Amino acid sequence: MDTLRFFQRVLPSEGLYCIASFEGDNPAPRHGYFDSVEKLAQVALALNSRGQNTYYGISTFTEKRRKQEFVERTKVLAIDVDCGIGKNGKPKPFIDASEGAKALIAFVKDVGLPMPMIVSSGNGLHVYWILDTAVAPAQWKPLANALKAACLEKGFTPDIGVTGDSARILRPIGCVNPKGGKTAVLLRDAPDVTYNQLWSVLEPFTHGSSYELPAQPTRNSTLLDNLAVKHEYQPANAERVIAGCQQIKWAVENQNDALEPMWWKVMGVAAYCQDPIATAISWSKDYVHFNESEVIAKIENWKNGATGPTLCEKFMLERPDGCKGCKFKDKIGSPARLGTQLAEVKSMAALVDPLAAVVPVPKPFKRTTDGMKMVIDETDIDICKFDLYPVGYGKDEGLGYEVVRFMWNRPHVGWTELVMRQANLAQGSRDFSTTIADQGILLFNKSQTENFQMLLRSYMEELKQRRGLTNLYASMGWKSNYNEFVIGSSLIRRDSNGTIITEQVNLAQGVGKISEDMYGIKGELQEWVNFTRILDSADLKLHKFLIGFSFATPLLKVSGLKGLILSLYGKTGGGKTLGQYMMQSIWGNPDQLHFGGKFTQNSLFSRLSLHGNLPMTVDELTMLDREEAGDLIYWTSQGRDKARLNRSAEERATKEWATTMTVSTNESLHSMLYAGGHATDAKLARLLEFNVAPHPLFTKGSQVGRQIHAFLMNNYGTAGQEFVKHLMPLGVDGLKAMLDHAINEFPKKYGVSFSGDERFWEIGVVLADLGNQLAKEYGLIQYDYEDATQWALGELKSMKVSAATNRMDAFDALGEFINENMDATLTVMHTPGQKPMRDNNRPYIADILVRYDLFRKTYDGKFESGTVLVERTKLRKWLSTRGYDYKAFVQEFELEGIIATPKSQKAYFGKDVGIKIPQCYVVGINLNHPRLLGILDDADQAVTDLTYGQLKAV
Repeated sequence: MDTLRFFQRVLPSEGLYCIASFEGDNPAPRHGYFDSVEKLAQVALALNSRGQNTYYGISTFTEKRRKQEFVERTKVLAIDVDCGIGKNGKPKPFIDASEGAKALIAFVKDVGLPMPMIVSSGNGLHVYWILDTAVAPAQWKPLANALKAACLEKGFTPDIGVTGDSARILRPIGCVNPKGGKTAVLLRDAPDVTYNQLWSVLEPFTHGSSYELPAQPTRNSTLLDNLAVKHEYQPANAERVIAGCQQIKWAVENQNDALEPMWWKVMGVAAYCQDPIATAISWSKDYVHFNESEVIAKIENWKNGATGPTLCEKFMLERPDGCKGCKFKDKIGSPARLGTQLAEVKSMAALVDPLAAVVPVPKPFKRTTDGMKMVIDETDIDICKFDLYPVGYGKDEGLGYEVVRFMWNRPHVGWTELVMRQANLAQGSRDFSTTIADQGILLFNKSQTENFQMLLRSYMEELKQRRGLTNLYASMGWKSNYNEFVIGSSLIRRDSNGTIITEQVNLAQGVGKISEDMYGIKGELQEWVNFTRILDSADLKLHKFLIGFSFATPLLKVSGLKGLILSLYGKTGGGKTLGQYMMQSIWGNPDQLHFGGKFTQNSLFSRLSLHGNLPMTVDELTMLDREEAGDLIYWTSQGRDKARLNRSAEERATKEWATTMTVSTNESLHSMLYAGGHATDAKLARLLEFNVAPHPLFTKGSQVGRQIHAFLMNNYGTAGQEFVKHLMPLGVDGLKAMLDHAINEFPKKYGVSFSGDERFWEIGVVLADLGNQLAKEYGLIQYDYEDATQWALGELKSMKVSAATNRMDAFDALGEFINENMDATLTVMHTPGQKPMRDNNRPYIADILVRYDLFRKTYDGKFESGTVLVERTKLRKWLSTRGYDYKAFVQEFELEGIIATPKSQKAYFGKDVGIKIPQCYVVGINLNHPRLLGILDDADQAVTDLTYGQLKAV
């Protein structure tokens, strides 16, 4: 087996791979990180060929730092069997590789493990159990710890530190061990094993850990209070205490060397063991001045006066080095916790949420009446004082990243959701403690926080084995390639058998509550369907069109358009707002869904994103200024928010939509855009606008309007879900085919045609007609809708006439710019044989933006030709503020053949007339065009009107 094949077997398939090399006697390795095992193998062999002692990291990493906290995945359990003589001259655990191999095989057989891959490392052995799937640290660590425990229990003595260290480095096959010059080679290959296969063998060797409980009120004795832990305890197992606490063990084995203060603290632990008097006597009887009565009195005194056993920190003050290397350091408050365990219980949440019972608490954790514990060496370690269980994991559409969700039983509050970014569960996350603290969870120390994080991570892995993704939705509409549709907290989906199912889903943070209120259901479907009869009897053509437009909005996405605005303008009494309420009653609560007319750009984007593929309605858009109205049309049609950065300078998930927006105004949006100079072709093409005349039903009185409004407030949200259920079986291809057929048949059905520039208008009218058609077929409306489509087409003809009349082209834009800058315009007249003259009728201002050059054959003749030069930078900015494209502006003059810009694209505006200003970039236009000849005529008239004195001066 070569180096590359070895790496492919033992390393995960993705992540950052690590090489470490030692040069000479330098004890510090140099590290390199690579994104493929091919590069890793290439570099390893290159370093080896240069005589460097080369190793590889047995895991992949999330960052270029070889520490356990940055481990991403691991695929092996490894044992390093040290053989021979060490640098210090002392023999290693095995005299040679042969003895090491015998001990290894005996251990494997005794435990019942599958035979591993064995590699000769040069002098010793590297042993690998290769998993069929790379696992995260939370899964790997319990398995590695169990293997360590098995080695200790069976008396097998490899380098245990390697087995429990996922960031460890080992020598790869094909690289030389400088001590002896032997190359690492494969001695025995072995097939991959499953995680469960190893866990079933090693689980009996696992043990748990302990905890530190919160303090109870102290008593009066200051000395005893300082020594004691402040809470109730189960009696400890004396043997486990001695085995687990180095301080107690030393004191018991060296009773004559333990001074009075140390012995007194030891008694503070004996008092809380299962047989306190017998334990105290056993731990004191070898003392040369042993007095049994004194010992018993001390024990009784402690139990009656103290509030708990001696703290670990008190032993550290007595013998600072005595706690070094203790595996329970910072995990328990007192040695009396060793060997104490609470019974495991079921979660009370299982009574109301079956998921709490389905997902078992992961080993080595357990649920007790005193909260969640971790068990190490038959000892409970406190993780948290409350119950919790996982409920879901998946992408939060609103945040743009993966999140995990738990329920925890918050004291005095009850079951509360705990939500965090999935990245916060990664080992070494700096944001984990802040995230849980922000949601009400404060832990005692770093060790407890790390254990709590491990519990959440392990619990989530258990959930993933039993439940798929549970995404948090931040927008309404189509999901999963048109196989799912979200309306509020309802998900309508088509399963693999084609059955349409409605189920409850979770909504993203920040939109959950508001969406549930917006897209709720009230009343009966048939009541809403019967209500639609009024549209025929009252001849409400506009409202018929709006209902069809609303039904069809989910189909906009398959049309390729991202957004379409329908503007309803006219005097009060046409029922504009009532029509918008009818539209929204299809999908949810009209009062909640109808949006106010004054808003910020960010709130608009958030609302558009929330509606997703469902219609949006906005009231009284007249409150917007003209520039904001133009921006509204443009941004809505883009279908996505502007790119933004979060606090970490990472790009946020972009908000997206494909929806319709129906706005009501008292003034035509077209007129508003023209008046503000924002009426570009691009914006007007995206705007469908109808003039709504007053209707007798609403002008005669307000009673009918109030009755309709009251009905809609009590009957909503049913028709939309029923409509989507009918669409769902079609799939994306069926939806596209249906819309294409409707577009092709519409001209035949209504005798109209649309140009390419009218694509938005065409889709808007066709969609409304199709929406009504489908709603009629599905039994959701009870009115004839074709007259509404005919009415809309009539309004569309008026729009076309208005757009043609008001269209601004490049000539209009040029004239408007020149008119606005008359005070910055210079006119220069040219006659053969004479010096160029400037028109002194116009006062000179230093900032010249426009220059006319006019040409005539004789001094008193007419101007027959000329050019106008315009300062390019100012012109571009001016065009941009009007929403006019500069390139299109120039191209229009190029097509007319009248561009007269100098080759250098620069000119002196003061040339020939004694004005000293620098060159600037310009755009030149030839005035010999029918649309511009009037400028030459005006110049002739201006010269004729000059007085004799002015002529003489010129």
